[in-house]
Amino acid sequence: MRRRDREIKDINKITDILNQADVLRLALHDGQYPYIVPVNFWYQQDENQHITLYAHGANQGKKLNLIQQNPSIGFEVDTNHQLITADKACMYSYSYSSIIGQGQATLITDPQEKISTLLQLMRKNVPDKTFTLSESDVRPVTVITIEVISLTAKEHAMKAKQD
Repeated sequence: MRRRDREIKDINKITDILNQADVLRLALHDGQYPYIVPVNFWYQQDENQHITLYAHGANQGKKLNLIQQNPSIGFEVDTNHQLITADKACMYSYSYSSIIGQGQATLITDPQEKISTLLQLMRKNVPDKTFTLSESDVRPVTVITIEVISLTAKEHAMKAKQD
């Protein structure tokens, strides 16, 4: 990381970014070009602070085909965007918090595990409502697990103006 002064190493701040982010971008490779796709996501952190990401999609399509061909993926999330103004154009900047990482994707095939994972995703996005899913509901859905191998987190915070 070039800007070590912006690096985040605190796992609590990293999970704060994951909690605030709405979209996970998966970076896959189609053999010729990178393929980036935004997805809804949920994450889980174990007692060793290891993070596992979860996403979902259709049972067919380019994303699924590429994961089956090569489960090594990249991912990115970002949040807390705000323009930082200045007197000179070259001094403008942007505040943000972001995470970039690599992982191994696998597909969840067990219907009960798919149901459990998708209900967690719904809790993240709609915490005040309870949902139920059946095996027939999740049959047309692919659930992707991403075991995070490495990640870096970075923040460029807006500084308060001094009088």
